[in-house]
Amino acid sequence: MTTVEAAEELKATRPMVHKLLKNGSLLVAGRAGRSILIDSASVQRYKNRRPLKGRSWNAATAWAALKIIEGGTPSWIDATSRYRLKQRLKTMDTAELAAAVGTKDQVKRYRIAPAGIPRAADYFLPTGTTALNDSVVADRFGLAAGRTDVLEGYLDTVRAPMIVNGLSLVEDPAGNIIMHIVDGGYAFEDPGTPDAAIAVDLMDSLNSRERAAGKNMLEKIFTQWKEANGG
Repeated sequence: MTTVEAAEELKATRPMVHKLLKNGSLLVAGRAGRSILIDSASVQRYKNRRPLKGRSWNAATAWAALKIIEGGTPSWIDATSRYRLKQRLKTMDTAELAAAVGTKDQVKRYRIAPAGIPRAADYFLPTGTTALNDSVVADRFGLAAGRTDVLEGYLDTVRAPMIVNGLSLVEDPAGNIIMHIVDGGYAFEDPGTPDAAIAVDLMDSLNSRERAAGKNMLEKIFTQWKEANGG
């Protein structure tokens, strides 16, 4: 779809659509002459979220929020910032939290030959449907094992271009590699991917069961944290 059509679908301005394209929230599908064509699936994924009111969080704050609700202590923000973030979290609902942490990464899609997915997987911290390939994780989310024909995971801003070049990945909005690029080491401080992050990424799925499972898991984690912290 065109930028005008995307703006109408999202009830947004064209400058806002261009901003979403720049930060990776929307994906370019191609060009028609001088016009940008936008991947309609990325528009639908963005539309599934409730926009965050107020000032957007940066990646450090987004990852700090996810770590806090899982009972951890984010080392990359100071005690005063942690206290303020906890107070803010107590006033939010699950949809607001999901929208707020949408700034945790930049999402790009690439294509690789199906036979190359296992080799590429070694470089990614799995999330979304790929995290569900672990039967223990899938069971926690109440879903069957994930899809082996798609690779979804995290890379930092240093390694991402190295992997793209090294594996000759081709950018494609409908590609079989969903790369979540993190500006910082926040996602990689602990082994494994936090359930809260997997949940948020599943909420971007166009599969209704995966989307519901992600929402339910984030709701469970967030509710338990608020009950334990007077939220």
